[in-house]
Amino acid sequence: GDGKAANFIEGSIADVAIKVTPGVVSIVTEIRGTNFIGMSTTSTAAGTGMIVTEEGYILTNKHVIEGATSVQIVLDDGTTCDDIELVGTDPTNDIAFLKIKNASNLTPVKLGDSKTITTGQPVIAIGNALGQLQNTITYGIISGIGRSITAMSSDYSASESLVDMIQTDAAINSGNSGGPLVNAAGEVIGINTATSSDADGIGFAIPISSVKGMLNSLIATGKLDRAYLGVYYINITPAIAKSYNLPVSS
Repeated sequence: GDGKAANFIEGSIADVAIKVTPGVVSIVTEIRGTNFIGMSTTSTAAGTGMIVTEEGYILTNKHVIEGATSVQIVLDDGTTCDDIELVGTDPTNDIAFLKIKNASNLTPVKLGDSKTITTGQPVIAIGNALGQLQNTITYGIISGIGRSITAMSSDYSASESLVDMIQTDAAINSGNSGGPLVNAAGEVIGINTATSSDADGIGFAIPISSVKGMLNSLIATGKLDRAYLGVYYINITPAIAKSYNLPVSS
């Protein structure tokens, strides 16, 4: 059906959730380091991802796996996969692709068209809430589109500017980062990414259209490629203005 026009009818949230959750995975990471007195430390974190091919390519947020020394993926049926490869990350967005090695016959999510979404359209978010409540379903609407935000890491040590984000009031938290934002047709239209620490009911998702090109390249070549436009610029000085006959001098 048309994902744009689709509305949830009575009972259909459960139907959509049942259809999508086999493609949603929990991602458990381990980060090893040393503390200020030189002792080795190990911490764990958890997030969400989604299966995008039967052969085990997984789409998630870059911040879910950032700094991880080991990654484990737990499928919807409880199967644990330890042989995980980081295929690559998007340098311009909070996106990463993983691969479950030697996987086959997995159930991928169905990707929709985020270019046709409308404000007020109902959506559900699916993910590993708080890193321990696997495949939690939350319901809401698209509150806005084309939002720009600055996302902070959980320890406030790093920030990233994210543009063209989908705003939603479907509950998103650190654990369901990387999970799908889904329309009433059961199609993924966004990747749940950030939540506002200042307000309830404000979460953000990356539009799925921004990763489709990379995914197609990955499936075709096994490598991640992203098209980009390179621009060089220089500050205008009186000398440059004169040599290029510019109407301004600075």
